[in-house]
Amino acid sequence: MNFSVIRGADTIWGHTFAIQLAKQKRHLILLGKQISVLEARRDQILEHSEVQVHCFEADDTDTRSIMAVAEHINTYFEVDMLVNYTETGFDQKLVDYDIFNLEKKLKTNYATGTLYTHQLLPNLTLHGQAYILDLWCSETPATAWEQALVVFNMRFSDYLNSELQDSGVGISSCTLQKAVDDYGMTLSEAQLSEEAADIVQRLLYNVSQACVENEK
Repeated sequence: MNFSVIRGADTIWGHTFAIQLAKQKRHLILLGKQISVLEARRDQILEHSEVQVHCFEADDTDTRSIMAVAEHINTYFEVDMLVNYTETGFDQKLVDYDIFNLEKKLKTNYATGTLYTHQLLPNLTLHGQAYILDLWCSETPATAWEQALVVFNMRFSDYLNSELQDSGVGISSCTLQKAVDDYGMTLSEAQLSEEAADIVQRLLYNVSQACVENEK
């Protein structure tokens, strides 16, 4: 039984993608920093979809926490999809951050996705066709240096995708509009669902096409 791991599943976008994947009959592993929120959203998913859903709390600022949850997943589950959802969220100029908060934000917003990819890659490569989807959610408009960091990481995903092309693991990335700002929701539930459904459909189509190519 294969599972899709969703990082940031305790966020609005993460939950929306979990719902869309469950609609495609995909079993889920929800990761986030708030276990009570994850469990509540698991229960919501199970009301409408007959899939298995597991929840694990993880601290994206703590490498040991990432290692522990990834080790547990690799030991007890087969994973053929990783959804790396990240909210970048730099609300100050670079010079205005103290070094410890900057380190935490850089790790959570940019390094953690790569760490999860690194730790779960041995599991992903066990399958005929696995996929990693990197989702970047930023303010609109984002600061110039934040945009540069996102572009750098998306280009990194492109290069890693090329490197892994013979392993059966594909990687793609896309940007998302922030769902909530200081004044409330910026996107309706219908807009969130529509965009997530479109991305999931394209992703699963790419996976199916890759499987067809592998069978030739």
